[in-house]
Amino acid sequence: MYKGKKSLFSTVAQSFLICFALSIITIILFSIIAALVVNRLNDPIGSVGIFSLFAMILSAITSGVCCIRLKSDGGLRFCTLVALAVVLTMLFINVILSHGKVSLGSFMNYGCYMGLYILSSYIGTKRKAKSHRH
Repeated sequence: MYKGKKSLFSTVAQSFLICFALSIITIILFSIIAALVVNRLNDPIGSVGIFSLFAMILSAITSGVCCIRLKSDGGLRFCTLVALAVVLTMLFINVILSHGKVSLGSFMNYGCYMGLYILSSYIGTKRKAKSHRH
């Protein structure tokens, strides 16, 4: 009987779903934390935008590093696909909630999220230590 590894497709699909779910969970978690912080301020309406941007930035950095650590053999292409799926999901939710009127600022936020996700994935890669001769 053949006792090989699982097929590549199921492993990649499972890793993709895990990284995608982790990215969505971190967005929700940092958004809830930002909402709790904004709620404590004297002028919460004026600072909602900046705190939501901080939540997206922290979420992108955290998710990018976690994604590359979970699936290091996929490289940046895998992390780019996960980031693209997350951005398309956020865009789809934005289109539904805004009745088709998406602002330019939303696209800028999504571009910032995707860029930081990929950059943090690149920075978070495990590099082999150079062996020094003595």
